Amino acid sequence: MRFLPLGIDLNGKRCVVLGGGAVGTRKVLTLLQAGAVVTVVSPDVTEELAAEISEGRVSWVKDDYKEGHLDDAFLAVCATSDAELNAAIATTAREGGTLVCNASSAQHSQVIFGALCEVDDGTVAVFTDGDSPARARQTRDRIAVLLDRGQTRK
Repeated sequence: MRFLPLGIDLNGKRCVVLGGGAVGTRKVLTLLQAGAVVTVVSPDVTEELAAEISEGRVSWVKDDYKEGHLDDAFLAVCATSDAELNAAIATTAREGGTLVCNASSAQHSQVIFGALCEVDDGTVAVFTDGDSPARARQTRDRIAVLLDRGQTRK
């Protein structure tokens, strides 16, 4: 086990998601559920993310990543479509004392997101140490069926 599954209080914490595509959108929605204050840095965003931005739940820096975007961030999520850029941003974030989730490489991450299933007043999280997010989601979905719940975060 490389990653210790744990709960972390992100309520009110500044989290920056770099990338506004499908992966970035999933990360943003999860962070919002945890009460994080989320900023997306990306030239473009998905329709779902655009709705969150227009409702004022997410801030958007409509730009490519630049030095300074991670200032005062508690957590950075590197979710661009460029693995080399994600690795470079992850290095910069770590050097600046910001926790990092590199969505394209668990090897370059300090934090990974589990596949989550909300159950009544609790949450079940499935982790595969970042090796197989698809398998984690499949296992999470099987658990949801066993618990007779359909409320999952993908």
